[in-house]
Amino acid sequence: MTSVNDVRTEETDDRPSGYAAARLRLLQKEAQSGPPRRSALAELTDDWLTGLFGAGTPVGGVSLVAVGGYGRGELSPRSDLDLLLLHDGSADHEAIAALADRIWYPVWDLGLALDHSVRTPAEARKTAGDDLKVQLGLLDARHLAGDLGLTAGLRTAVLADWRNQAPKKLPELRELCEERAERQGELQYLLEPDLKEARGGLRDATALRAVAASWLADAPREG
Repeated sequence: MTSVNDVRTEETDDRPSGYAAARLRLLQKEAQSGPPRRSALAELTDDWLTGLFGAGTPVGGVSLVAVGGYGRGELSPRSDLDLLLLHDGSADHEAIAALADRIWYPVWDLGLALDHSVRTPAEARKTAGDDLKVQLGLLDARHLAGDLGLTAGLRTAVLADWRNQAPKKLPELRELCEERAERQGELQYLLEPDLKEARGGLRDATALRAVAASWLADAPREG
């Protein structure tokens, strides 16, 4: 039986074709589905993107960060790749743009959905403060490549911002969940529910984790 590590090591090629072949083999394995497959696909994608990041001229003060569901290591076959290219503002703008192109274009070449941004920590925090969905995504930020300290600093700051702003943000989160429930219905009563968007689905699980991260409620229990 082919293991996840076999799939990852058979294709060390950073070209889109190499990743695509390894991805296809992984998704065609009938013995693996659900959470294990999502984790394996995230790990495979991590390796590919890390290779793309490091393939050209090194750029200091930059990191590649996975956010949202990809940040949690939950990557389904049709999931967007939610990526943040974080920089400290010291690098030349042309160098940052070239690095971004080196990562974004291979993703687009494969026809994968990409939600991407290029920001400094200050810009990321400001955007998060203005947009609840961005803030929720950054709560799951995970370092992929580059300056680990830069990513860690952003994670610490975003979490502190979330806790400080929780009294104002949690009512907004509740309204967002209620609006989505009104639009999508309740999962357990639908014949063909949207497992992500319906009430009681994956979006609500993300909301519960955000509430727990605010320190205003206990973390949800497993099982």
